[in-house]
Amino acid sequence: MSNPIHLSRRTVLQGAGASALLALLAACGEKGGSATTTIAGGDTSTTLVSALKDIDTLSIGFAASLSNLYPGKEAGILNYYVAALVGEGLVAPDGVGNLVPALAEKFEQTSPTTYVYTLRTDAKFSDGKAVTIDDVIYSINMAKDENISPNIAYYWANMASVEKTGDNQVTITLSSPDVAFEWGPCAANALWITSQAFVDANKGDIGTPSSLLYGTGPYKVTKFVPDQTVELEAVDTWWGGKVPVKTVKIDFIPEETTRILARKSGDIDIAINISLDQAQQWEDTDATRVMYTPDRSYVGIDFNTAVAPFDDIHVRTAIAHACDRAAFVEQLLGGHGEVATALTTPQQIEGVLGADGARSALKVVLDLPYDMELAKAELAKSKVPDGFSVKVGVSSSAPEVGKAFQALKAAVEPIGIKIEIEEMPVEKWFDTIGSADWGLAYMSYSNTTGDPAEMSSWFLGEGNPASYANAEMTTLMGKAKEETDPAKRIDLLIQAQATAMKDVPYVPLWWGQAATAISDKYTIEPYTSYSLLSPWTPRILTQG
Repeated sequence: MSNPIHLSRRTVLQGAGASALLALLAACGEKGGSATTTIAGGDTSTTLVSALKDIDTLSIGFAASLSNLYPGKEAGILNYYVAALVGEGLVAPDGVGNLVPALAEKFEQTSPTTYVYTLRTDAKFSDGKAVTIDDVIYSINMAKDENISPNIAYYWANMASVEKTGDNQVTITLSSPDVAFEWGPCAANALWITSQAFVDANKGDIGTPSSLLYGTGPYKVTKFVPDQTVELEAVDTWWGGKVPVKTVKIDFIPEETTRILARKSGDIDIAINISLDQAQQWEDTDATRVMYTPDRSYVGIDFNTAVAPFDDIHVRTAIAHACDRAAFVEQLLGGHGEVATALTTPQQIEGVLGADGARSALKVVLDLPYDMELAKAELAKSKVPDGFSVKVGVSSSAPEVGKAFQALKAAVEPIGIKIEIEEMPVEKWFDTIGSADWGLAYMSYSNTTGDPAEMSSWFLGEGNPASYANAEMTTLMGKAKEETDPAKRIDLLIQAQATAMKDVPYVPLWWGQAATAISDKYTIEPYTSYSLLSPWTPRILTQG
């Protein structure tokens, strides 16, 4: 029988980056030591005694497949988890969300538009070659290149210049102030430092089975078969020192029942992002612990407002009223989440406003209750009062979303709206977002940075998936970019969302939780939404 544990942020390794992990490794000895952690579990507490011990092979099952390892090409959250072991940016989030040095041993903002980074003198690539400022500058320009890095280039659109300003120093200058930029040169966001020689040798390719990844992290990729597996081997060149796991083997297992069987047979030690609608089956699996944590994720409906009939606010409002969001959370997520009322998740702002204050502030953004009579009345006001047919694409790795659309389909069919649901691989689903061929779509988005504007900048910015524009909203977002007072900035972001949501370009459905099933031989310390966004194998501890 498993031991389900519900976790919130803990103080273990609080404020710690890789340097603190090293200190812990050193304190415990090269072969390991012990640490005792008390974890809240519902109304009880479980005390776990964990040890840092060498692990020969750690086998992991991902629910979705990857076709490219470079997040600049394919920016799913699982791509970030793999890249975090191989590549680094100048800065990184630690296990609980503090921004700490990575390849830059120190960094500072010297003006509203100027950021200065000092590179570590012991920074090396996985083959032992020293990292230079030229490598950093090349990698930043590669990240900004829409052809090489189409999924992250927009993060760098505001950069005016990047230049060498000292023997070991690089300075980035922005065209205009942007408070969010501090998270930009981060492997949890939009920078993985590599070398021009590597990219040139692979004719501009990166992240494929033939080019793989080349970075400065604690691992190198030794094997990648798209849609099947990726294997990583520890190197001895990482500035952060020795990591406890020698080999990381990741299999892509899209069928959840197959993943459960793989865990039962011992073929995998960890299943990342398990399906919440099957959480009980995981909890009932022998020698398996299920760990939960709020993961700052958002799931919601996107309407392409440039595509008929979703250019009609009454159509959009009708569908919004037909979404039983509370039932989705309770029945599809098993209560492991909460009804979303905004694009921003509460965890992104509760550090400033507090948990209750965050939810209270976000509650005003969208107030469209589940009410089929109102849905029917709104459709009657539209240019398609008798209804219409539409298709929606759902990733095969998101069964909860598929079931939500099945429920929505049943709800709206009596009022004349026919929804065809097409299940597809995750890489094909990416193409439905913002596409003119898919007026009805959805977004499942996991924040990777601690920036409160991360989601709203994308959902409400230029080229957003709803093809939505609003002058007042744009003005508010512009003010938020330059506002340095955290509370005032959050208020501007919420005002911008509330302004946009009057036109219902999106319907927030739920804010979710991450659930990881792990062999009871191991635990993850700390287990938060940031745990896998920087070199994370030192956080895998052995129970005992």
